[in-house]
Amino acid sequence: MNQVTSTAPANAVAEGRLPDFVILGAMKCGTTSLHDYLNHHPDIAMSQPKELNFFVEHQRWGRGLRWYKSNFTEPGKVMGESSPNYTRYPFFPGVAQRMHAAMPDVKLIYCVRDPIRRMVSHYIHDYSIGEEDEPFSEAAPDEDKAYLWCSRYHYQLEQYLAFYEASQIKIVVLEDLKEKPQETLRDVFAFLGVPGVQDARFEANSGTMPPAKTRRRNPLKSWMRRNNVRGMYWLERNVPWVFGSPIEQPEIGEDLHQK
Repeated sequence: MNQVTSTAPANAVAEGRLPDFVILGAMKCGTTSLHDYLNHHPDIAMSQPKELNFFVEHQRWGRGLRWYKSNFTEPGKVMGESSPNYTRYPFFPGVAQRMHAAMPDVKLIYCVRDPIRRMVSHYIHDYSIGEEDEPFSEAAPDEDKAYLWCSRYHYQLEQYLAFYEASQIKIVVLEDLKEKPQETLRDVFAFLGVPGVQDARFEANSGTMPPAKTRRRNPLKSWMRRNNVRGMYWLERNVPWVFGSPIEQPEIGEDLHQK
């Protein structure tokens, strides 16, 4: 585990400003959909790219607060970012501490879903990019891997509740976002302090929510991932046959489900 760094980097002056809110994750719980929905609101601007991962020490923390602020430059907007890696404790420690040191008043949004379905989606993602080779029945309950830990939602929230008031945190359930998006988004808008808006893009089954990716495994895909070659996800969404046959959903027997 990396040693926790609790203070902001020395070059903590910058153009731009700090965000008003952060979507913390969880991975495979609709953070991309929520990010896109919020970006349609006229008073909200979301970071591009979506996942800045600034407060993960081994990723972009070393770039300094100047770089982080440079991603939030639109005046008159409530601004936010979405990084599911912020809730991968204990694998990525110290995130909540670093975030609070830089942004004690920020609002936090945490997306959740059925925890076992989240694990399945997470596993298929890792398997498709060559980061997982074990069968789901062995990989999922392995506490040396992230599948189980990322589905322990309260455990992840505890890391933030040690620094932030509960009133600063909003929980969004993916199933609600899919089934009743207008109502769910209205609650999120109220939490962020922006007016509610009626928008056809927020209707259920409107096509606004990005379609689920058909995960496939292929040596080309693994190579693109290892070498940070851009375009892998575009190919997967638009011409998935390039990567071959779809991955089958793992079967979960009753014994594994209970475990």
